[in-house]
Amino acid sequence: MQMDLLLLLLLLLLGNCAAVILDRVDGGRVPRVVGGQRIEVNTQPHMVNIRRRGDFQCGGSLVSPRCVLTAAHCLQAQEHQPADYVVRGGVTYLRDMRNARYVNRILLPSGYNRSTLDQDVALLQLQNPLQGAHIEPIRLARQAPRAGSYVRISGWGLTDERSRQLPNQLHSVQVKVLSRPKCQQLYQGYRNLTASMYCASVAGHKDACDADSGGPAVNAEGQLVGIVSWGRADRCAREDSPGVYTSVPHLYDWIAHNMRRYCH
Repeated sequence: MQMDLLLLLLLLLLGNCAAVILDRVDGGRVPRVVGGQRIEVNTQPHMVNIRRRGDFQCGGSLVSPRCVLTAAHCLQAQEHQPADYVVRGGVTYLRDMRNARYVNRILLPSGYNRSTLDQDVALLQLQNPLQGAHIEPIRLARQAPRAGSYVRISGWGLTDERSRQLPNQLHSVQVKVLSRPKCQQLYQGYRNLTASMYCASVAGHKDACDADSGGPAVNAEGQLVGIVSWGRADRCAREDSPGVYTSVPHLYDWIAHNMRRYCH
């Protein structure tokens, strides 16, 4: 009994430490799905989760059987090697350990800035193709989403800003793209909104927040139009704190060029 109690206390301590690390990843919050609903992965078959040495790090999108797109800040530590990371696809539940593929190569754009999160995108080349049931690559969007349009985000991130427990089941929600002037106004004095970024949320109801970074934003045509990137620390689904996404169309040329080289 005493040993069980000590083990429980140790696990709680480790959990608290993990939460601190997550919050420090990008100097703000690491997005999660708020106000969404549970889904099965067959409705979003491009969805993958990325782990480092067994620990969940971020979401991602399968863009070919050999390659995954995610956020660069998910892979920021210089000492981490590609083989430290494993990608899993075709799974609805985070604790489902099937369909694992090791990462062979990590590619970041030369314009990625760790401080500003400009061009926050990474292309992961897998050691072996990721294929199977409920696994399907997603097409890339070439046109930026219009203000007022909706995109769908998905992930295993926290579902409430007060919670520290990741859900086991995949969640998804639709959020509304904000105009660029509106987004710049909301984040004035906090962080600069670069050309590679856009904002989306449903204020007070739906948003991305902790532990969903790197996950997909999908347009009405079923194309990958964004990557969950950042937001204001400890605020989710609030009127003054929309989620910020890396624009896939803005970085389309870099992504397509490297996919031709490494993803076939």
